[in-house]
Amino acid sequence: MPDTLTLYVCSVDQRGVKVHPCRQAHIALTEAGHPHDKVVFDKGHPFGLFTTGKRPELKKMSGQEKLPVLVLPDGHAICGGKNIVAWAQENAPQAAG
Repeated sequence: MPDTLTLYVCSVDQRGVKVHPCRQAHIALTEAGHPHDKVVFDKGHPFGLFTTGKRPELKKMSGQEKLPVLVLPDGHAICGGKNIVAWAQENAPQAAG
């Protein structure tokens, strides 16, 4: 099991408009100081349209088929941009000291 956070995003990623959930999730993790790996999960469906049944790996991982998804080192998944933003802000890494 990985020992880091993994953020799964669509191909829009950071280039999207400010309200795009994948962009918001990435920015929130970065600004809160969470080191994370980022995986562009589905290049064929950038806005999650027509994805029902087409992302079985994502469904197995998170229980649903929409991006973004943040997978924690313990395997738990946080789904949706707003939920990831909230988690990032509430669980900021402690400064080494």
